[in-house]
Amino acid sequence: MLFFKHYWCLAIFILLNISNLYSQECNSIIFGSIKDANTKEVLPGASIKLFDAKKQTITEVDGHFHLDNLCNQIYSVEVSFIGYNSKIVKVSVRGKTELNVNLLADEKALNEVVVKTEKVKETSIQTRSVLSGVDLEQTKGLSLGEALKKIPGLSSLQTGPSISKPAIHGMHSNRVLIYNAGVRQEGQQWGAEHAPEIDPLIANQIIVLKGASAVVYGSDAIAGVILVEPSELNYGTGIKGDINLIGGTNNGQGLLNFNIENAGLKSDNWSYRAYFTSQIAGNSKTPNYYLKNTGYNQINGAFILGYKKGKFNTELYASSFNTKLGIFTGSQIGSTEDLQNSIDGIRMVPKADFSYNIERPYQSVSHNIIKLKSFYSLNLNNKLAFQYSFQQNNREEFDQVRGAADKSYQLRFELSTHNLDLHLEHKIGKYISGKIGTNTIYQQNFYDGRFLVPFFNSIAPGVYAIEKYTNNKFQIEAGLRYDYKYMKARLRENPRVQTSPEIRPEFNFSQFSATLGTNYQLSSDLLANATISKGWRPPSINELFSFGTHQGSGTFEIGDKNLTQESAYNFATGIKKEQGLFTFDVSAYYNLMNNYIYLKPGKELVLTIRGAYPSFNYVQVDARFSGIDLSAAAPLVKNTRLLAKYSTVRAYDRNTGKHLEFIPSDKYSLDAIWNIPGKGKIRETSLDFGVSHTARQNRVSQTQDYSPTPAAYTLFSFDARTNFYINKKPIGLSLTALNITNKVYRDYLNRFRYYADDVGRNFILRIQIPI
Repeated sequence: MLFFKHYWCLAIFILLNISNLYSQECNSIIFGSIKDANTKEVLPGASIKLFDAKKQTITEVDGHFHLDNLCNQIYSVEVSFIGYNSKIVKVSVRGKTELNVNLLADEKALNEVVVKTEKVKETSIQTRSVLSGVDLEQTKGLSLGEALKKIPGLSSLQTGPSISKPAIHGMHSNRVLIYNAGVRQEGQQWGAEHAPEIDPLIANQIIVLKGASAVVYGSDAIAGVILVEPSELNYGTGIKGDINLIGGTNNGQGLLNFNIENAGLKSDNWSYRAYFTSQIAGNSKTPNYYLKNTGYNQINGAFILGYKKGKFNTELYASSFNTKLGIFTGSQIGSTEDLQNSIDGIRMVPKADFSYNIERPYQSVSHNIIKLKSFYSLNLNNKLAFQYSFQQNNREEFDQVRGAADKSYQLRFELSTHNLDLHLEHKIGKYISGKIGTNTIYQQNFYDGRFLVPFFNSIAPGVYAIEKYTNNKFQIEAGLRYDYKYMKARLRENPRVQTSPEIRPEFNFSQFSATLGTNYQLSSDLLANATISKGWRPPSINELFSFGTHQGSGTFEIGDKNLTQESAYNFATGIKKEQGLFTFDVSAYYNLMNNYIYLKPGKELVLTIRGAYPSFNYVQVDARFSGIDLSAAAPLVKNTRLLAKYSTVRAYDRNTGKHLEFIPSDKYSLDAIWNIPGKGKIRETSLDFGVSHTARQNRVSQTQDYSPTPAAYTLFSFDARTNFYINKKPIGLSLTALNITNKVYRDYLNRFRYYADDVGRNFILRIQIPI
């Protein structure tokens, strides 16, 4: 508990000593429209009130409004209109911010006297972080894992410069559920280099729910849930969209993205949006040398079609993600002696120049999704929802093999997933609302080539109920869920011998999940929350049966078919202030994990016909995770503010007392943000000077890994952005500089730290053109 005492003191010190607040010039704008939620008719004369700025206005004849001279902060906005239910929403204002609100007609409004009081804000019980607006804009051109590093408590498990998996509080892969446009992403998370096949450019916001979330989202959500959410369809006529052009200097990255909606539509009942992204990158460069064969390319697309009339609403969503990834040649080594020399830093990294060519080893991956979602409003308080989705993940791995034909792969997977969800959102009386539902997942996996994981099929049904009580400043939420999973594999008794007898082991897993949480509004801008939850996760197919070379991650992995299901008991608490000039968000968590499964470094290097690799074994221990996430922002001088972030994770084997491997070390960051008032055709200019420090992971001893943990490092960054008008259209322009000083470093969570340094200086230029 000394750990908690020390870092809570640090958090309190930061909060109490940022007290000299200065006034700032505010030039931002909120604009948008107010409409009837069912008919989509505009509501002229609707009232829009900003509590925090003590400003208000009404909509014009066409239903539009605007409020100017606002600061860059989060506001509480109340929207009301006679005969309709009022709505309070929070909006993060950054420059020119659009806010469109749909109001539901109040069937009782004409038959009763309305006594108006302050409405309780709808808030999340669970610890929650949102990446949106300017913060999301600054991540364009980065992978999902890299983008989420901006959120305290999130890190990235890397395999070289182009492959990144998000981790929450040190846990990743099957413990972090990712929902892509409302679909539970079911890729092949059977290795550190199997990054989520998601184009983050479809997102209007990315929401991270930290902590066990199994009640609503299903088993496996032990660490949390990441929701990649496009903006809601706009049911109106007229074309809308934008074009994004992005370029990067370090790896010669070039990216073209555009989205367009409602072009040519003449009906308010129909809406659509289309996305397209094309991206190419060559070899990445460390401060001193290029990393051979680390280029990649992507072609992605998505389409959403919606229909809404009266009480019925339905959407059809389809997407395709396609990428080819080069695997760093320096991770493929022919002898255990050379491998040990590389780990010890004696062996030279293969020489390379810049190139867009992708040679063996590489991976070719595609992920296709189709989803049908429908809602039907039974009445004002009850809504029935149905969703079916199908997704197929195809992965081909081309090893570095002598004499292999150019088109022959060494390993191919095909994972197909059907997901059916049915739930009822309801409200009981004045204070209780909730959701009851059921969902079922059916999967099949096929493989071809050398063995890594077997054929299998599985079915996983679940039922759940969650209820929330809201009264004045107090909310309490409770949920219960039951899941069952059946899995049947097909493999040979000795997978490496083709004549070995075939076996078909079967597995049955089941368990309850539960959550209990509360929010308390301490004041108009101060919210405290606490949750207790229980989650679980069955072992995945790779943890049970992996046996062989994984060239993509440069490892030899060994599973254990005797692994049992994990159970997690999570406690989290926090306090946040989201409004005003001084804001902060502090949260702490404590998790007990029974039968925690992870990939542990082995004791020896393994020599195979494909080369030499460090061995890793899937093992199971009782673990304890704890930590703190902190962010705070306050003005410094006129038009300038400071943003500080800090996160720490501690993870121990409860039996041996040893710290677990591959857990992120402490991270600190500080940004100074200068907002420059607009003038003439130039608006919304900002400069962001940042510094981040990653401490050494000194809690892991040298004997626990093949090499000592890397030294601490400090990186400097810079971001400049502005909007200027051409023919009355705002053009967005931004320049981001990463690792400005070209620092030589190796990150502990990068699997290729055994072989090479991390990437050096990189300038990223972004241009956004509205359609």
